[in-house]
Amino acid sequence: MEYSEVMKTYQVILVVACAMIGVGFGATDKKEGARKAIPNLGRVMFIGDSITHGVATGSYRWALHKVWVDNGIDFEVVGVETGNNGRGVAAGTVYIGKEFNNKHAAMSSQRAYETAGRLHTSGRLDGTDILDWLGIDKTYTGSRRIEGKAPDTYFILLGTNDTLSDYQKKGGIGGHENEAQAALLDKKKGDLTVIVDAIRQVNSKARILVLSVPTWGDIAPGNNDRPEDYAAIVHNYDKKLAAWAKSKKVILADVNQGLIDVANTEKPYKGVPDFFNKTDGLHPTPQGDLLIAGRVAQALGLAGRSGGVVRKAAAKFDMSAASLYEAASSKNGVELKDDTLTIAAGKEIKVNWPENSDLSKGFTVNLRVSVGNGAAGGWDTEKGLVLNVGNGEHSGQLTITESYLVWNGSDIIFSADMSKNTQALRVSWLPGSTSSNVPSGFYVWVGDMLVGEALADDGAATKGIALSNSSSTAIKVEHPAADGTASAPAPKGYVKEETLAK
Repeated sequence: MEYSEVMKTYQVILVVACAMIGVGFGATDKKEGARKAIPNLGRVMFIGDSITHGVATGSYRWALHKVWVDNGIDFEVVGVETGNNGRGVAAGTVYIGKEFNNKHAAMSSQRAYETAGRLHTSGRLDGTDILDWLGIDKTYTGSRRIEGKAPDTYFILLGTNDTLSDYQKKGGIGGHENEAQAALLDKKKGDLTVIVDAIRQVNSKARILVLSVPTWGDIAPGNNDRPEDYAAIVHNYDKKLAAWAKSKKVILADVNQGLIDVANTEKPYKGVPDFFNKTDGLHPTPQGDLLIAGRVAQALGLAGRSGGVVRKAAAKFDMSAASLYEAASSKNGVELKDDTLTIAAGKEIKVNWPENSDLSKGFTVNLRVSVGNGAAGGWDTEKGLVLNVGNGEHSGQLTITESYLVWNGSDIIFSADMSKNTQALRVSWLPGSTSSNVPSGFYVWVGDMLVGEALADDGAATKGIALSNSSSTAIKVEHPAADGTASAPAPKGYVKEETLAK
């Protein structure tokens, strides 16, 4: 069976499965509580503060735009604002044929009580709340209104300024953390409740997704007069937000998985500094945006990014191939058994690409690995399995430690307890496409979630694959695979059939 036929069959099975288990991004089925998977988001509206607005980046909105395009999802973004704070992604930028219009309804320093219209009579805030945007206030005649049909899909990220800036100040929403959170999440009068109810007033079938408040990195001194226990406050609020989302029957995206520095035992909910703007420690970098968008995609029941390349299962290493068998057998401390390589501490195995391999259009390595024992005995944040891969011209290095995925020895791209990892990791080099705005470089996936985009190809010069163990205990590498073409993982979520088959 041809690849396209296989994927079409897979798509039919996937859609049926989504409907059965409630994975998707459609309206809630009242009888079964399931969400129907549909390939259309309709008119989309982003509501939020500066994190959604974007500070020197296109925000997670740009990363999510690429998720939708890669998955063939239909959408039209609407809003009352255009652009980002500082240099970001310009409106009109095209990704694989789809223009990013950079529209939204997000403003820097915005509070949920402002968006909800609790200060609706303030002249300064005229046109800055959802009552004006959606035309609920019939007396508003300004230009900041969504024209035409009410939006179908809403993304809401609010609460950062309310919970971390205002609760200690007079004139804010309360003098105590719990008061601030109650003002946001009260099931009848809370500001997020008012916002959701307003949306449903104009569109009873609206698809509403609420993002958890992202944690912070290294906070700049004096930033927002933040309390010292900001990480604990965010964690406490997000737990309450999850209960509120369930009660309001909205979709919740926990965007902090992968952002949180799991090895930080002093502040357990603190973010990896690399994922946040170094000036303030709050606003995500493009890497932070990428991880947030990946979690939003999962909450919608969508597959992750493909980078514009074909999706397919890993091309299995022929484990009987002489080059691999001999390499494993001839190396003291490296054992090959049942499609699993066991690499002793300090040992390495190298496999060259077959002669005359044409790797100009990319190459891929796939494997599954868990490293160490996690928090037991303290986190080893530097040593683990080191993968070097290249074609002689483009080379990269991925290090998998107990707590991080690290690119080229210095850049953390993902944080998780890798001792408990059950997902395949994939590294592909893509030649890219200037016209499609797909930059060349290495792309890294955890499962089917893209966690590294266009990473630098300046690793140790390699013309093949090298796996080495820098830790003090043996590491098992399950189902190693390699392919002389670039590919994304087979999807776990919804992808439009035409996109799968191309």
